[in-house]
Amino acid sequence: MANTYLLEVKHKNPDFWSICDLLSAGHCRTAFAEAFRLMYALPSNMATLPPMPRDGDQWSTLHSWAMPTRSFLEFVMFSRMFTSSLLDSQRLNPENYSRCLLGSSKIEKRQCYCRILEVLVNVWAYHSARKMVYIDPISGLLEEQHPIQKRIGSMWVTHFNSTLLKEMDEDWAEEAGDDDHPLSSSRGSMWLWPLTGEVYCNLIFDKEHAEKERARMEKSSRDKEKLLKRQKHGYKQRPLGG
Repeated sequence: MANTYLLEVKHKNPDFWSICDLLSAGHCRTAFAEAFRLMYALPSNMATLPPMPRDGDQWSTLHSWAMPTRSFLEFVMFSRMFTSSLLDSQRLNPENYSRCLLGSSKIEKRQCYCRILEVLVNVWAYHSARKMVYIDPISGLLEEQHPIQKRIGSMWVTHFNSTLLKEMDEDWAEEAGDDDHPLSSSRGSMWLWPLTGEVYCNLIFDKEHAEKERARMEKSSRDKEKLLKRQKHGYKQRPLGG
């Protein structure tokens, strides 16, 4: 099982969501829950804030973590969709559309989503059943945090399953290929997700293949027309140096 290494941890034995609220002007839980609900199209009566139990272990902050490439790609896939949903959830509320609820100071509001995204890796690693290991920055000793056996019953593995995320990624790619994103069409706003990385699915591949085939056929048709024209009117080689 892939490990997620926590290289630097600021808060020891904290209440995760309380710390996140503290770093995000008191709106971390609300913003996360709304983005999570929108991302997975969950009903309004369903809980959408993943539990992050206070078990005495540590959490990563300030993007101080490392993981194998395969796990990193899965995390990027998840975080792209979450970030886009986070922005879209703000757009759905007219009162919040033009202001940042996740920052208090002018600098924090300018970088509105930074603090909630800094701790996102903890939620993903915890609920996708990644082994989380803390590296002591002085001694280099490794110490496992939030052992998987202790997480059983608390993890939302269904929502963080890699197969589900890949299917969602393909569905979103098809929507992007068809320019069929509800918020973009209804509010005239730009959809963030296609701008954050590669957009790929079989539908897009088929469209690209069809476009290349159409271009090839058009070129072949033009070449045939030129050949027929030459055969009909004749073709004279211009003399060299003439």
